[in-house]
Amino acid sequence: MRWDRALNLLIIIFLCINLALAWINYESLVVTYQVTDERIDTITSILKKNNIEVDTKLPKVFSPKSSIWIEPIEITSNMRDQVVTKVLGEDRTQITITKDAYDAKYGRNALVYNKGEEELKFYKERILYHNKGLENEVSTLNQKEALKIAKDFVERFKLENHFDNVKIESRSGSYGWDVTYYEVYKGLPVFDSFVKMRVSDAGVLSAELRCLVITDKVGQLKPLYPVDEVLFGLPEIDLDQTDYVVESVELGYRLDHTEGMHILAEEAVPMYKIQMRGLITPIFVNAYTNTYEEILFISQH
Repeated sequence: MRWDRALNLLIIIFLCINLALAWINYESLVVTYQVTDERIDTITSILKKNNIEVDTKLPKVFSPKSSIWIEPIEITSNMRDQVVTKVLGEDRTQITITKDAYDAKYGRNALVYNKGEEELKFYKERILYHNKGLENEVSTLNQKEALKIAKDFVERFKLENHFDNVKIESRSGSYGWDVTYYEVYKGLPVFDSFVKMRVSDAGVLSAELRCLVITDKVGQLKPLYPVDEVLFGLPEIDLDQTDYVVESVELGYRLDHTEGMHILAEEAVPMYKIQMRGLITPIFVNAYTNTYEEILFISQH
């Protein structure tokens, strides 16, 4: 009987140990982590000592995220005809069609439609728009007006219900406004699937559309680096300015490389997008590894 009791006690101890280990694993992979105000104040002070101001509210809550797999859609002839009709009009007699030389950045020859000063270029999974007649226009429109013009323009690019659920960003410039629509997956923007527009009083000067499909394949849940640890590496970035301002820090999904996607599905991981005042190109940081992406930063000035 004593042996039975001892065996039962050992089983209970073993179960308790396993429950404790399971809880530790659950805490590390599933439970939401929150950065304290003290840690936010600390990183803000560190950045300020390095001539970096933070002009945005930093995120404080972080939960583990899975990676996702995305693949480009192929813009079919039917999709292309719909866009041409909605953007350039139904009268095809005034439209000329040519082919550009092979472009390594976009992965194929572009099919180019021209009508007056307007131009549409179609690549495999990307569309470029340019209105040369609006290049020298001076813009005085406000943000609300710019968002209205951008919304009307995006309505012309309804490709198989893409961009129904979006995150909208806007930034002012000397020419008007940059407005970007990002597709959203489970509340997070997908930085590789977008409509980027440059807007002035007269309309949209230029636009780039890139359409992707989010597949059913997802990775395992992994913890993310919190924002204070991510921003700790910001002073190491070599920029051609003496004073910097962080305008926004946002978590989303992005391909973990800078090369273009053309054919196959690829993995997109959680990424921080850090927008600095005066820079056209944002800074991307892998949220799994806290690795800063090596890219060329282009000044607006």
